[in-house]
Amino acid sequence: MARPKHNRIVSESPVISGFRPYGRCCSKGECVQMKYDEYEVIRLIDHDGKMQAEAAEQMNISRPTLTRIYACARKKLAIALVEGKRIVITNDNIDFKIYQQQKTNIQVMNQKIAIPTCEGKLWQHFGKAPEVTFVTVENGEVKESVVMQAPEHEHGAMPRFIAAQGATDVLCGGLGQGAVNMLNQLGIQVHGGAPTIAVDEVLSQYLGGTIVYGDSSCHHHCDHHHE
Repeated sequence: MARPKHNRIVSESPVISGFRPYGRCCSKGECVQMKYDEYEVIRLIDHDGKMQAEAAEQMNISRPTLTRIYACARKKLAIALVEGKRIVITNDNIDFKIYQQQKTNIQVMNQKIAIPTCEGKLWQHFGKAPEVTFVTVENGEVKESVVMQAPEHEHGAMPRFIAAQGATDVLCGGLGQGAVNMLNQLGIQVHGGAPTIAVDEVLSQYLGGTIVYGDSSCHHHCDHHHE
């Protein structure tokens, strides 16, 4: 019997989405992907100076698990530094095949989540949603939910609007790769392929780690020009 899956606790989303090297030897086309739990271990141990046992307890994982994550994170930092590769810090599930293979759920305790909505339900077409519901999460609990009228549909309008409200994450259905890239450049994580259900329910599933994502590619939900 498989062991039950435990959430790995991350206090809050990183303030940046990565780093780029400069110099004659940098590898422009390659990057090192660092997951949120790897970033959190580096933050807790190397930045905050916590002991490994204390960091493991804060992240809701065992000491051996933390040691493995820490070793992997430091190896990625070394590769980026020595080989001149970009670092991308990501908690996206936009790569659907990889996401399906994940064995753990990373729970970010402090977020501001933007959900494209219509009449209280998640709206599947990211760039065409008439409203956006912004949900503030503190210590893993919903503190505030505000519904705002979405901007007029034009290239890049929705990502810029969401960023202007201070969102850290987007929970949505289908969206184009251009929108994904722009959101990531703005430091916003994308959780695509969410089901078309009531906002409260999709949020409960997301925070509880029980949400089942579908295909988030734009062609699955809408025409190719929708972003």
